[in-house]
Amino acid sequence: MTRSESITHLAAALAKAQAEMPVAVFDATNPFLKSKYASLGAVIQSSRPILAKHNLSLIQFPIGGYGDDVRHLTPALSPIEVEREKVSTARGDTRPTVDYIGIESVLTHESGEFVAERILIPLTEEKGKSRVQSAGSTLTYLRRYSWASILGMYSDEDSDGVAVPPANMPLSKGSNAPGLKAFQSKSAVALPPPPTQRK
Repeated sequence: MTRSESITHLAAALAKAQAEMPVAVFDATNPFLKSKYASLGAVIQSSRPILAKHNLSLIQFPIGGYGDDVRHLTPALSPIEVEREKVSTARGDTRPTVDYIGIESVLTHESGEFVAERILIPLTEEKGKSRVQSAGSTLTYLRRYSWASILGMYSDEDSDGVAVPPANMPLSKGSNAPGLKAFQSKSAVALPPPPTQRK
């Protein structure tokens, strides 16, 4: 990670922003796994007003490299990538055939303070997609996870405005459950309870 000499103002603003950060709602479905997830648009849309309120901005750039240029960042190669490099070396190619693609994310504050980090992974080809389309999918995927992880966001099902109480909240029996009513009266979305250890 790279950063400005001081991040005092940025850290204070980010702490306030995270306290107000809403949940990114599941708005998309994976056609292969049939699972729901929060799209890049949902993650950005839910966080951008909070970032602006606290004078923060998150910028993302697509980046790339070849073989040894980024080997120190991703030392492990898949079996296919190892074979590609063997073929490349045997042919006497001057540049490795394994290329990498990724995202550099820069979180900035109006004071000029910033923190930045990058992630690079081997670019693989997907069945039924051109190389460019595969690169686009990879960039979107990396942008979504980087954006959410930098801001400490999480996603959850869209409950259509009906909040679900944490599993560890004590509730009394009957319709006059004070714990449930108190929870439902809060406008903010509650964080999930911490995991409990089972004996």
